[in-house]
Amino acid sequence: MKIKRILIGSVSSAVVFLAGCSSQSYNITQYRLPHLSQSVDAVCPASQRNVVVGEAASKMGIQIQQDETRWHTAKQHRWSTPLSNQLQRSIQHLMLNDDCSGFLTVMIDDFYGSYDSHAVVAGHWQYEMASSENTVRGTFTEKVPLKADGYPALVSALDEAWLHSMDTISLAVGSMSGD
Repeated sequence: MKIKRILIGSVSSAVVFLAGCSSQSYNITQYRLPHLSQSVDAVCPASQRNVVVGEAASKMGIQIQQDETRWHTAKQHRWSTPLSNQLQRSIQHLMLNDDCSGFLTVMIDDFYGSYDSHAVVAGHWQYEMASSENTVRGTFTEKVPLKADGYPALVSALDEAWLHSMDTISLAVGSMSGD
């Protein structure tokens, strides 16, 4: 009888211990691209400024390249709204050239922190002028070094890389439309 009580007590303690381990929560930190905090006066319609985010960059957790072959999606460090929504909003604010009359589509292939302490943003784009049948296409790759360790520094560097990419596209589109 005494052994049975000890065994039941041990099992009960183990169950309580395991339940405590499995129910431990962790804090989730959410991030937004810093430039989206700035107010804007004009916005192009989404039908004329479109962003398509590839599968790798469409996860809620921030993406980290650990080495040449391994990738990690952060569980505790997530985008406050889907990255595709943030980039869509951004392109509608930033790409105002030619009074929003052309059609721009930007496809995001990469949006991550690399193992060599850089933020990487890459993809391709296509712009069609509304007033003619002219179309221009291009690719972009931006690597911005992180200024510090940690996710806040990574998000800031990703924001900077994205803004550089938008500048590159804007220059190409502006030269096409004569701006």
